[in-house]
Amino acid sequence: MNALESIGLRYRRSEGPLSILDPEVHSRVTALAATAALAIAVGVGLTVSPLLTGIFVGAFILAAVIAWFDVLGVAVVLTATLPWLVVTSDVLPRLVLTFVTGSTAAAIWLVARPRNKGSHTSVLLRLGITLFSVPILISLAREGVGTDAIQAAKYVVFPMMVWVIAEATNSRDLVALRRVAFWSSFVAITFNLVLGLTGIANFRYYNSGETLGLASGHVLALLAGCVTAASFASSISLLWSPVIATGAIATVATGVRSTLPGLALAVIVRMSSAGVRLRVMALVAVAVAGVFVSGAAGVVEARFHKGERLGEFQSFANFGSGRGSIYEVALSAWWNSSPIEWIVGTGLRTIPKIEEQRLGVAFVGHSDAVEVGVQLGVVGLIGLLLMWWVAFIRAQSVLPLFVLASFALFSGVLEYGGPLVIGLLLATGLNAGREFGLGKLPRTKSSMSWSTPTVVQSRSNRPA
Repeated sequence: MNALESIGLRYRRSEGPLSILDPEVHSRVTALAATAALAIAVGVGLTVSPLLTGIFVGAFILAAVIAWFDVLGVAVVLTATLPWLVVTSDVLPRLVLTFVTGSTAAAIWLVARPRNKGSHTSVLLRLGITLFSVPILISLAREGVGTDAIQAAKYVVFPMMVWVIAEATNSRDLVALRRVAFWSSFVAITFNLVLGLTGIANFRYYNSGETLGLASGHVLALLAGCVTAASFASSISLLWSPVIATGAIATVATGVRSTLPGLALAVIVRMSSAGVRLRVMALVAVAVAGVFVSGAAGVVEARFHKGERLGEFQSFANFGSGRGSIYEVALSAWWNSSPIEWIVGTGLRTIPKIEEQRLGVAFVGHSDAVEVGVQLGVVGLIGLLLMWWVAFIRAQSVLPLFVLASFALFSGVLEYGGPLVIGLLLATGLNAGREFGLGKLPRTKSSMSWSTPTVVQSRSNRPA
């Protein structure tokens, strides 16, 4: 029994002696058909672009894996691979991470088997997805597919994963995926941190002494922040000290500040949980000590002093490394557009064009509120807010959501699909200590509230 089969995957055969899935019948036909399909795909792809060739071949391999095992096997492989693509994001083509992220979200959605529960929350979710999607479709119809399709594909990831959080019915397999996501992310972050601290490989972005390893700073900070928050959501035990300390060091050492307010809020909310304050304080102390001993705290200090020299705190235009100017330009362009564009937005990928015309650099929105509000209009923004509301209402662990929401507000999380998928997947789980195999769960009341992420429920009774 191989590794995939050992986690419960099955080779599925349909009944009947003449079934196409019977190995005695279909082996030669399948081989011939697959060879022909792959040859056509590669030939067509090479005549158009190497990228298209890669997509064809990747889709073919993915279909082969699904046919031999099942969707859960694909989801496990993709979920385990995604964090490693995140921590090597600075040496990979961007479309690789985008393609794998979309495939992972789709596989998780298929495994979770979300179903309409007929509740008020279900209605809000579908309304939010519709309002968010309509301006995207209008933009694609108006401007054509082209490069806009890439941003549209990125935007699809969020509603798909919120759907999983709100209405998943296959909680058993979702627990397995969550476990894979957490530990694969932790090992990938640790490996990348070692590369950076030892100097084996360390890219720089802010030139403030940050430790990035092979990763791009923003995706690494978001992934590490979500893992750290998920660690705090678990059973509080000193056994988690290395996990929490490593996540905190990796988050702070990137020099990216957008995750820090959300991570701080997650810790405060966790400390408010009855009966675990002293233990949380002890773990926070260990994490803070690790941040200072590793030198990661110096990165934040260096960024603060650099911001002071650049006048970052003296005017709104300079706020947040120039985000104030970016926001002003984007919102001004939207305000001066037509009433129709107020409603459905100026269109995908229009903010970089606006910023390049006004500021000379093709900046993105640097905030989901600004980017969606301008490009998808009031309709799209309302849809986004509704989906966030549903995510917080239905998530079993809101701590990773605090990190994601903070990043969404100050940098924009929709553009960083890899860590977004991992963070939202971690938000589907609550009893990390039991499911990840560390520590004992504290005894708590069996009621569910978004502000009390320490609630313990049986898997069968958890809200999906």
